Amino acid sequence: MIPSLDRLPWVITGAEARARLGGTPRRHAPLEFVVATNRETLLERVPGAVIEGASLRAGEVLLHPSPDGLEAGLRRRVIPVDALGLDEGGELLDPLGGRAAMASAAPGFIPCGIDTEDALTGLRFCALAAEGGVAPEAAIVETLAADAGRVLRADRDAVRHLMTRLLLGRDPSLGLQALEQSRLLGFVLPEVAALVGLHRTSRHHHKDVWAHTCLVVRQAIPRASIRWAALLHDIGKPWTRTYEPPKQVHFFQHDELGALLFEGIAQRWRFPADEAERIRALILHHLRANLYDRAWSDAAVRRFGLEMGPLFDDLMHLSRADVTSRRPGRRREAIANLYDLRQRVAAVRREDAARRPMVPKGLGIALIEALGVHPGPRVGALRRTCEEAVRRGDLPAEPDIETCLAYLRAQGAP
Repeated sequence: MIPSLDRLPWVITGAEARARLGGTPRRHAPLEFVVATNRETLLERVPGAVIEGASLRAGEVLLHPSPDGLEAGLRRRVIPVDALGLDEGGELLDPLGGRAAMASAAPGFIPCGIDTEDALTGLRFCALAAEGGVAPEAAIVETLAADAGRVLRADRDAVRHLMTRLLLGRDPSLGLQALEQSRLLGFVLPEVAALVGLHRTSRHHHKDVWAHTCLVVRQAIPRASIRWAALLHDIGKPWTRTYEPPKQVHFFQHDELGALLFEGIAQRWRFPADEAERIRALILHHLRANLYDRAWSDAAVRRFGLEMGPLFDDLMHLSRADVTSRRPGRRREAIANLYDLRQRVAAVRREDAARRPMVPKGLGIALIEALGVHPGPRVGALRRTCEEAVRRGDLPAEPDIETCLAYLRAQGAP
């Protein structure tokens, strides 16, 4: 509970309320409160809160102000199972019959009750379908599809958060299918919508890229950056498809184009800079681990590990999720190769950590005297450059000072 909400009427709602009433445990959804006050009061009472559409976000907590009372605030959530509220004493507020809907496993809403001003209703429903693992009802999908374009009026941060909730859900493929069937996908992520039915437009057979994408997302571990990368890793394919006799289909450079297209997506939906860079890098490099061959030398394995750096673990998780072959033998081989690559990278890292310093004694003084580098952090940075060059094999295992200086001059140092 947020202490600053003391003496304000509030209810816990959303995924946490459903979990407390026996529903699916809240894993990745934010903790949500409806608070019977206005936005200005909440901004004063909750330091650091930021405006997110009609709501406020304080870390991983969402606060929904409702100056006309708790019941009205819950009704505005439209979807019965998402409009449940539990107050501080555990008392249930259920204006739309969400408890009965939970008992019948029906996550639907009452079409006539849709608030057309709520541009997030469709996305919220698709996220609920993913979180609950319940397929959407056809009538609800049709209702959403009739006015899917209203999502363009939604707060962009809120759209991104709801999409993340969908991707982290119990069965994200159900949410993605609802997103596509309701036409919302084309408004939120037209780059992904272009994958739907792509295989049917080919003059030669290739796999259904949309079905593959949904499966990769479902197989990926529930970490936001990985599941976003899983959803977007093939978005470059519609524009890179080429043909080669007799009946071969290629998507050369779809990884590079996908990373470029994501830059627009990240700006459109206001991804934080560090998260955006991680997802972009995962898209750009998503093919590399699955190209591994056991004939790679230790130097090649070391170079791969160094180039991937802190991205390595997430990339390996994504690469494993990207194995969707229906041939058991091919699948086992691909997963075994990824396991071998992970083990070899770990081994060379252990070896490098245990090795004596890989640059010669006195290199620091030589950098200052021979290259005119000022004493300080720059000296350490250049030493590390030489160490990394040794690990990659660009310098010999025990280089002398002159070899290191020549290498650094060739790299444009200082």
